[in-house]
Amino acid sequence: MTSVRGPLLVAVSGPDDADTSSLVRRLAVLLRERGVTVLALPCRGCFLCRRLPVPPRVRDAGEPGRDAWARRATDPERRGPWPRRAHALLDAGLLAARIAVARLRARARARGRQAVVLTDRGPLDGLVRFGLPATSRAAASFRRIADGYGLTLLVETGPGTLRARGREEAAGPSADWWDRCRSWSRRLPRVTRLDGDGAPSLVAEAALLRILDTMRERERAAAAVPERGTAGARRHVVVSVYDGADAPAHRSGGALVAGKVARRLAEDFRVTVVTAGRRGGTEERDGIRYVRLPVGRAGPRAGQLLFLVLLPFVARRIRHDLWLENFTPPYSTSFLPLTSGAPVIGIDQGRPGEASRRRPRLPFLLVERLGLRCYRHIVTPNSADGSTIRRLNPRADVQVIPNGVDQRLLDEALLGTGQFILFLGRIDTWVKGLDLLLDAYDRARPPLDLLLAGSGAPAEERRLTALIAAHNRDPLSRIHWVGFAGEERKRQLLRDSAFLVMPSRHETFGLVALEGMAYGKPVLHFDLPALRWMRGTGDVAVPPFDVAAFGARMTELASDSALRQCLGHRAGITAQHYAWDEMTGRYLALAHRLLDSPAAARRPPRKRGASSWQTTR
Repeated sequence: MTSVRGPLLVAVSGPDDADTSSLVRRLAVLLRERGVTVLALPCRGCFLCRRLPVPPRVRDAGEPGRDAWARRATDPERRGPWPRRAHALLDAGLLAARIAVARLRARARARGRQAVVLTDRGPLDGLVRFGLPATSRAAASFRRIADGYGLTLLVETGPGTLRARGREEAAGPSADWWDRCRSWSRRLPRVTRLDGDGAPSLVAEAALLRILDTMRERERAAAAVPERGTAGARRHVVVSVYDGADAPAHRSGGALVAGKVARRLAEDFRVTVVTAGRRGGTEERDGIRYVRLPVGRAGPRAGQLLFLVLLPFVARRIRHDLWLENFTPPYSTSFLPLTSGAPVIGIDQGRPGEASRRRPRLPFLLVERLGLRCYRHIVTPNSADGSTIRRLNPRADVQVIPNGVDQRLLDEALLGTGQFILFLGRIDTWVKGLDLLLDAYDRARPPLDLLLAGSGAPAEERRLTALIAAHNRDPLSRIHWVGFAGEERKRQLLRDSAFLVMPSRHETFGLVALEGMAYGKPVLHFDLPALRWMRGTGDVAVPPFDVAAFGARMTELASDSALRQCLGHRAGITAQHYAWDEMTGRYLALAHRLLDSPAAARRPPRKRGASSWQTTR
């Protein structure tokens, strides 16, 4: 039987240090009784934590009012004072060092048997305690540590229980503390909540069951994956996408879609993701191998070109059974089917289209047309682009698979409300139509402020800064650019906005629009063919590039909360038909069909009202 590599790392987190330490001691005894090697590691902070209390956190994203939503992510008020940030980095570094030593000790004691390392504090405690913004370096350090944990047990203990146990000083963690805790627990991997108000023995029993379940899952996963080179090894699928975690200028919906698809394919295949980065290297997270090509330092455009040039050579070195290539704008394809001996699926999440005619430095459209003819299988998220690709390559099997969105309950109380008009996306003044948006807002002068959230290449950000300065002539500026918005910040902006604007000259799907619709927010956009999947679903479409009409509808939506409520309800219902589980399931079914697996063509169950499986073939 295949052995499980390394000890299982388990953190016990919660508002009361004494409770978590006591639970760790109970779990250590129970696991040893079952023949498991256990190492209990006390991790109650660094030497500064034991001598100096952490000062109160600077409130930011959760605060109501204009000063909160108009604040940039790089503002000192949001990043907090530098002593707090330095303290958090020191604490994260010492925690990582203790964990590394504890793993070595546990592995030496186990001698091939199962081993568990228990800590009475984890990365979740550090993130909550220091109140770190999601984009800070200290938060990134804690999140990297969290990736190494096999399980985090969050013990939720109420103030009444703490008082009954004689700990008055710990009774009553603030509502702000619990808000941060719940927010981070949703974003960190493998976090399980436990009811800490019960008897300590019952809490320990529930925690023990969770740990044993996790250990059994690790054993099953290890037994299910044969060693490389042995008979019966799983098929290898490679997903390539330029947008990586450390390519901040090109964060796009394509990277999100590639990540969702890769995680779904990993259920049945061995998956490798090839992406760009400032430094080369490989790493493995959640069962997926990531290969970074060191092209990020070349800049946005040159980096994209280098990525496409290197991709065929990488395909020759990585043995694979199927390759999913995300087209990279503005250069589109890399002619990968000419160098790969396996099937290649081209994914059109960012083909430049007509928007690149403004930049005729290279024959983008000629490269695109020649490259598309090399592909036999292409996926596009909208029917309009599917028809265009079918005309360019009549032999291709073109599948239309829309993007998805994380499902959430629609809050009826928030429908029709909002404090500002929101643009959310990559900063590209021409493609995203930001010049048109500012002109329309300046002409119409709607009663709500305009907020722009996103980041882009340095040249594009400078261009946007100049545009905003030209339009912000009043002493009280009503146009705000807050920079890059992380996941927590993005959710806050979507929740507090009145409606979204999408003035793009070119789109392939409009994933941001779908995310806004999931929050019950109407979407105002130009009537582009790629955005007609929204028609009649809580959107407001105006003739393409009609600035006057765009401004008029912007004023109408900003002034009429009843209209926003009606459109928002319709938008929220529509977003429920675009679940990620169903959309990524279509990629999985396509992969099975091409690889001729015994489990071929497994189509996900069709939900009532969901969009049909479309094809232009």
